[in-house]
Amino acid sequence: MDFEGEYTMRTASNQQSYEPDTVYPDAVLNIARDSASVFQLKRKWEKTPPMLNLTPDFQRGLVWKPKQKSELIESILMGIPLPLIYVKEDEKGVYVIVDGKQRLSTLFSFINNEFALEKLTILKDKNGSRFDKLTPLEQNKIEDCSLTLHVIKAPTSDRVTFDLFDRVNRGGTRLNNQEMRNALYQGNATELINRLAEKEAFVEATEHSIPANHMKDRYLVLRFVAFYLWQQHVTIDPDTDGPLDYRSNVEDFLGKTMRFLNRLEPENGLFKELDTRFTRAMELAIRLLPSGGFRLPSSPGKKRPINMAFFESFSYLLSRLNGEGEQLHCQIQEVYMQLICDAAYLESLTRSVDSGKQTEKRYEIINRLIHELNLC
Repeated sequence: MDFEGEYTMRTASNQQSYEPDTVYPDAVLNIARDSASVFQLKRKWEKTPPMLNLTPDFQRGLVWKPKQKSELIESILMGIPLPLIYVKEDEKGVYVIVDGKQRLSTLFSFINNEFALEKLTILKDKNGSRFDKLTPLEQNKIEDCSLTLHVIKAPTSDRVTFDLFDRVNRGGTRLNNQEMRNALYQGNATELINRLAEKEAFVEATEHSIPANHMKDRYLVLRFVAFYLWQQHVTIDPDTDGPLDYRSNVEDFLGKTMRFLNRLEPENGLFKELDTRFTRAMELAIRLLPSGGFRLPSSPGKKRPINMAFFESFSYLLSRLNGEGEQLHCQIQEVYMQLICDAAYLESLTRSVDSGKQTEKRYEIINRLIHELNLC
């Protein structure tokens, strides 16, 4: 475990510690059945901007080998139906391919004459053939091949969506929720999160202990961004156009935050504010917190991992501070010691950390300290 709370970013089937009544508060699954030819999907992919996202930022393991690619083409020429393709439709109507990326990549690549068929055991006479060497009838058979798509549409929640993604991909690489979220909501949000996660101040404040693999570092940064905006009453719910509420469903909460950020113009001052506040919080943590500052107390000789909820909430406190000086620095250190001795605060960091009750408690304590000590 790289940080306490890491389980909250696991694949949907491995989630833990959800309150029973909030696992699926809005278990609406809106899947539309659609069909399209290979040629139609290729045309969507080649539009500017593309209407089919074939390269979401997933890490799905090895790319198909030449024999697998060739056998897919052989199957179509033989009239064998292909498996379902799952896509997520984003707000702009773009299809994000979730299950079927290798098949579509292979088909588009072959039509573009990028590889020749090889090691075929049934249609042996086609070995060595590229698309332009097939007969017109065979070319039409590939381009006109009808594919069945299951399109996940709104208002399917992120938690339900991630669970579905996990189920249809259990035979392959298991993606955690942050990897899927990063693929679904590319844009301003991912650019901001990537930039913040790469800052040396963040890496140093977290003691070089949060790896970039599986986007664990991005997950911590996104939580800071989402809860900062929520506490500042900035985030607008993209589904209702009203203030974003937190209702124990962290997957929808984080996803909606990313969608909100993606709707803003890149020049919006909010991005600079988040960058400045986050950087200041990390720099203050480096200067003023003891070694292992985002780790909870442990037994002598033992060292606990960084605590996710502690990082997220105390970084919010640090980000709100203005000014400098010895008095401020002493106050920060005093508040820090007060918090790690506060039983209610510690419980909110270790038990049902994403429940509405514990989240409200955590930030109620943080905000009370900010205002009592007049730190902002």
